[in-house]
Amino acid sequence: MTNLLFAFLACESEDVAVDDSGHDTAPAFVETLDPDQLHILAASSPALGDPGHPLAELSLDLEVRWSVDFDNGDGTAGAVRFDNGETVYVRTALPPNFFSSLERVAADGTLLWTQHAFFSDNLSFAHGLVRTPDGDYLIADTILSRVLSVSEEGVVQWELSFRDEGGARLPNGIDLQTDSSGVTRIVVSQLVPGSAARSDQIEVYRLGGRTELPTLEWSFVGGSGPTERLWPHGPRFMEDGTVMVSYAARGQIGHLVEGVEEWRVPEVPGVLAFPRDTVVLPDGSWLVADAAEEVLRVHDPLGRFEIVGAAYVPGVFGLTSVTCGEGGGLPCLD
Repeated sequence: MTNLLFAFLACESEDVAVDDSGHDTAPAFVETLDPDQLHILAASSPALGDPGHPLAELSLDLEVRWSVDFDNGDGTAGAVRFDNGETVYVRTALPPNFFSSLERVAADGTLLWTQHAFFSDNLSFAHGLVRTPDGDYLIADTILSRVLSVSEEGVVQWELSFRDEGGARLPNGIDLQTDSSGVTRIVVSQLVPGSAARSDQIEVYRLGGRTELPTLEWSFVGGSGPTERLWPHGPRFMEDGTVMVSYAARGQIGHLVEGVEEWRVPEVPGVLAFPRDTVVLPDGSWLVADAAEEVLRVHDPLGRFEIVGAAYVPGVFGLTSVTCGEGGGLPCLD
């Protein structure tokens, strides 16, 4: 797929592109970002033998600057960078070898600690990681149908279940945002197993006290039945509190406002194969983790959705942006 994308890019050399979708034509892409203005932590589960890394730090020119490798086929599903250069990630084995753990490494990749007892005897398949203002970690635990909050010492603060009388929903992505008033919310994407008549969902919850269960604020429910599945992944809060989410089954990315879908792009599926996460860059372009194979740079995402860069990142699942430098930034590693 990568070779085809780069062939496509080579053909897109005109100064102004023709837009047949009815959108206004945007200017040609011009790079305005320094490659080390921010970095991207790519959480991945590369297959054995692939030239990939479970956790890799990419510059904005999509070059690998730093990575963590394991001695088996485990991958990662989310990461958090700290101001001393250390990184916490959630490590997970691919089925049928269910196993997950929370680990912290130094800037040189040395393992500092690992925690896994709270994953109920290792029967788990973690799919997302964020950190609360209190310093706890929220982990989307797919197989056990829950989001759990755990301290750095491995103490569970609360557990939010996605099992009810209708069955189980499988949480597979999570994001967190604290607004200007100090209110913290999480957004969780959820799949329905198999081809059940129930629907995939995205839900936003408000966090309370450190040991209190979150309170549901709104939900978005997709269509039911196998032909209407969305397979939502990688929910993302925007600056205004709205939510962007990747519809992997549709090859599209949607925008939700208070549980109502405002738009999907690209309007005609086919550009993306199986998107699982999206990061909005300072210039308005996007980085999309697609098909567990590539990270794509997208220019004019709400218009002609033009792919202007691509990197092969085997097994890529999630993307975390790290603003580099002092004055509110974090250490970017290279």
